[in-house]
Amino acid sequence: MVSTLAAIIILGLLAMFWLEAARARELAVGISRAACDKERYQLLDDSVYLQRVGLRWTPSGLRFRRMYRFDYSVDGTLRQSGYVLLIGDQLEAVHIQGRHTIEQEARYNEAPAAAKTAKPKAEVIPFPRKRP
Repeated sequence: MVSTLAAIIILGLLAMFWLEAARARELAVGISRAACDKERYQLLDDSVYLQRVGLRWTPSGLRFRRMYRFDYSVDGTLRQSGYVLLIGDQLEAVHIQGRHTIEQEARYNEAPAAAKTAKPKAEVIPFPRKRP
């Protein structure tokens, strides 16, 4: 009985994780498509791929931080790479061709009242590099 209940709970948690990951991927595709349309670039393959996953503390608790890569073309011949950073289902940043096109709306370490009055800043907090 206890092992059956534990198996059901584990399967439920896995299903929730899978659904959240699928939702985040679709959100990243939409964001990368909008960023490419804004810059008049062509989104290649019409897809993104997950490059990194990490955990991040936010005022609303522990969230997954995902980095999705996508390929685009400026002139139709050269393939270039950009990325979308998501914390949970919130956009942190989009990076295309050496600049940030969409900034995060509020910094996670500011107070909620200050975040409403402050102007958004273009800030990307990079993942730590692998040590050789």
